[in-house]
Amino acid sequence: MIHLNPVREVVDVSLHIYRTGLVSGIGGNVSARMGDRVFITPTMVPLGEVSLRNVVLVDLNGRVIRGGRPSSELGLHLEVYRARPDVGGIVHTHSPHARAFSIAGVQIEKMEGFMGLGRGYIPMVPYHPPGSRELAAECGRVMVDEDAAILENHGVVCAGEGLRDALLLAEFIEESARTQFIAETLKSMKK
Repeated sequence: MIHLNPVREVVDVSLHIYRTGLVSGIGGNVSARMGDRVFITPTMVPLGEVSLRNVVLVDLNGRVIRGGRPSSELGLHLEVYRARPDVGGIVHTHSPHARAFSIAGVQIEKMEGFMGLGRGYIPMVPYHPPGSRELAAECGRVMVDEDAAILENHGVVCAGEGLRDALLLAEFIEESARTQFIAETLKSMKK
């Protein structure tokens, strides 16, 4: 799924995370940066309905260059891009297992085997209302040296050198959350 066309990549990743259940309804958003431009999913459009026609193009100040209204989480994407010049793609999901951990306030362990995620726990950004400046600022701050963050009571944000990297990380975090849940359940059965 390597594309030189960021609009096509935003569409493909959006459709993929919708079809695989990492988002539902109108939840989640996807963006790709190319230079000083950001291609992002539109607001109030299910990711399963994102198309080449409705991807929004903005500058790094959030000014719409082409398209309709960008995702309500545009500020979050822009803060991460400002904090991380190396990031070329961002995926924000409401994946069920990882989101359950965020609602329960339980940290997700960084599991071995993926892109130098390291040890410890994926950082959790304290709750702020979705789309708020506070959430965007806090996410940008936390992700200065992290490729992923769990948003308390909300979901997951993943960044990568490209959009494909961010997608793979989002899938890995959901798998990690599912594995951690199963492992903890099995441990409790042994008691």
